[in-house]
Parts: sequence; structure tokens; C-alpha cells
Amino acid sequence: MLMINIQQFKTLQKKTSASFHQQKKLIKNIMLGKDVYCQQCNGILQVKFNKEATLAHVCCVQRCTDIKLELG
Repeated sequence: MLMINIQQFKTLQKKTSASFHQQKKLIKNIMLGKDVYCQQCNGILQVKFNKEATLAHVCCVQRCTDIKLELG
């Protein structure tokens, strides 16, 4: 039987929450027209939409940052 360490779980939960909020802020700034740079390569992040505008793709040229969003 696998026992879950509650402290490790809480740490993971905090990291996941922080990452989510960081990505949310990043996407918000891009959608507001602000220049946002990749934390890895320092390239500017771009938003691309599919033909039906149901998916958005936030990425840098080198794809260090690669976030896919479902719209709708």
C-alpha cells in the first residue's frame, strides 16, 4: 500500500497553484497587448489562434514557453 506524505502533497499543491497563477498573469498581459518575454530564452511571446478561434497558442520562437488554451 502506498502512503501519501501530506507535507509533500501540500508542497506540490502550492507549487502547482503558483505556476497556474503565473501563467494566468502572463496570458492576461499578452492579451492586453503588453510585451511579455520567455523566462528561458528572453524571446517575445506570441499568441496564435486556429482558424475557428477555438484554440489559442502562446509560445516563443524556440518553444521554451508553450501554452495551449481552449477558447469558448
